[in-house]
Amino acid sequence: MRSLSGVVRVALLVVPLLVGGCRDRSREAAEARLRESVDALLPRVEALSGLEARAPVKLALRDRAELREYVAARIEEEFPPGELEGVEGAYRALGLLPDTLDLRALLLDLLTEQVLGYYDPPTKTLYLVAGVPRSALEPVLAHELVHALQDQHADLDALVARERGNDRQTAAQAALEGHATLVMMALLAERQTGRLIDPTMLPDLGEQLRPALEAENDQFPVFRSAPRILRETMLFPYVEGASFVQALWRAAGAGRTPAPLDTLLPQSTEQVLHADERFIRTRDEPTEIVLGEASVGDAGGWRTLYENTLGELELSILLSEHLGAGAEQAARGWDGDRYRLLEGPGGGRALVWYTVWDDADAAGRFADAYRRILERRAERRHGRVERLEVAGRPVVRVVDAERGVPLEAVPVPPVEALSEASR
Repeated sequence: MRSLSGVVRVALLVVPLLVGGCRDRSREAAEARLRESVDALLPRVEALSGLEARAPVKLALRDRAELREYVAARIEEEFPPGELEGVEGAYRALGLLPDTLDLRALLLDLLTEQVLGYYDPPTKTLYLVAGVPRSALEPVLAHELVHALQDQHADLDALVARERGNDRQTAAQAALEGHATLVMMALLAERQTGRLIDPTMLPDLGEQLRPALEAENDQFPVFRSAPRILRETMLFPYVEGASFVQALWRAAGAGRTPAPLDTLLPQSTEQVLHADERFIRTRDEPTEIVLGEASVGDAGGWRTLYENTLGELELSILLSEHLGAGAEQAARGWDGDRYRLLEGPGGGRALVWYTVWDDADAAGRFADAYRRILERRAERRHGRVERLEVAGRPVVRVVDAERGVPLEAVPVPPVEALSEASR
């Protein structure tokens, strides 16, 4: 299943618009210029990324209409019938999307608003949007060349497959996009200074990129008006992803720039957000929660609409969205989660959500925070928050239902198993 971070991953391996303006060029002349630029850039991209080219990179141009067709096709491909509606339902239940939002239409507009180039793993082709100005050409190509090299060393589509779950997809995308962004920014710094740059010596890119990207994206009306959960999950792979890869490279030692693949691929957004603490010094793998089925008597007439994970990133957004700045601290200590969106025989819906925590104190902080969320949403929803112990681990169970749905009628699935996430 795929969640909201997975939705924006339809734009997989797309570089956001960091420099603006476009001019028309003939496709033939532009493609010739594109090949020359790639040939000139590739050796330095190989050196900075830690990845050698194993095959020539295929190149092609697309105009804006073709880009929109591509994004529309990817949305249809990524979401089987009814799945996008499940995503909408889950995030509406959590209060992160408005009830009137047409998510499919918004995604299409959002993902085509500011793209200059993308790498497409199925066709093994780097596409540049026609009309990119010379000033933008090199950073866009550098970014997408990193993705092409990543795909020659790993199966990129497999790394972000929806079967991995929302949080693991988001973490993998952050590593891939952060890697490409770090290489791109190092090349830009080299062009500005006229000397070779050690990317580990650059200031923390996350701190540098977030205000720059937020200011740049304010120029784009679709992005500016999108719900916060979409804006944050679109920025996360570039901003926190770049900081994550930078931390990896600093820990690796001088002159080493290992690609964040294989054993260096993060398995949770917690590992990306707290790279030193949760990934480099100690590898804190997330806990997978397997939900069973409620008993037949309890589940009569109810059906599952959607099931997935949030992860620390989206949990932090949820808490601060409802409770204000600082509330995201109650997401610290997250170790895993799983929710299930259910629909009853009368059409009423409920969300059952399990979270597992590092310790009882962290579980208690989250439980208290979610009770406050339920209090603030009491006109439209009601629920209960319970502290449990499952296999010796502190767990919080939330049942969050629409007003009019009796809580005792909601079929609560049991936890069948807790296990460390496998790669």
